[in-house]
Amino acid sequence: RTTLCASLRLPRRPAWRGAMLTKFETKSNRVKGLAFHSSRPWVLASLHNGVVQLWDFRMGTLIDRFDEHDGPVRGVCFHQSQPLFVTGGDDYKIKVWNYKLRRCLFSLLGHLDYIRTVQFHVEHPWIVSASDDQTIRIWNWQQRSCVSVLTGHNHYVMCAQFHVKDDLVLSASLDQTVRVWDIGGVRKKKLPATGTP
Repeated sequence: RTTLCASLRLPRRPAWRGAMLTKFETKSNRVKGLAFHSSRPWVLASLHNGVVQLWDFRMGTLIDRFDEHDGPVRGVCFHQSQPLFVTGGDDYKIKVWNYKLRRCLFSLLGHLDYIRTVQFHVEHPWIVSASDDQTIRIWNWQQRSCVSVLTGHNHYVMCAQFHVKDDLVLSASLDQTVRVWDIGGVRKKKLPATGTP
């Protein structure tokens, strides 16, 4: 059973020096992933036991828990503007959740090994995922489909993320490489035609 130990500490030094404000502890489960909400004082914590917890870090309270993964959940990310978050776990599944409805909406299947990280794109309806199957996948979560598989790493891909503005994905692997991927073709083939050749 997970218990919370929260403490609010007032900074003894200027905030610009990085004073700790809140501390949460789980007594029985290892935390594998974390995500801030963009506008609410919320934190998602994905746990080794397959549970995802939603915390209010200002109040120090557990708001909700989501439990549908089989095994550890390593990746977690809030959507920037919709009441959604995405998770990726050791069950090879990516799950898209609605926190207002308090349930999983659907799963995305395709990876063949543990999923390390997941992230929503800030503009397009995409999710990027990194996996121990040595691939990075880009998913259209509105269409519930994989739109691109990036291959080339020859060991576990530990993390991947979208560039904020450009059509790029950054990845890092245990093959000791960091790679930058051009995904402009994914955007171009998924946008409606303009009528010009």
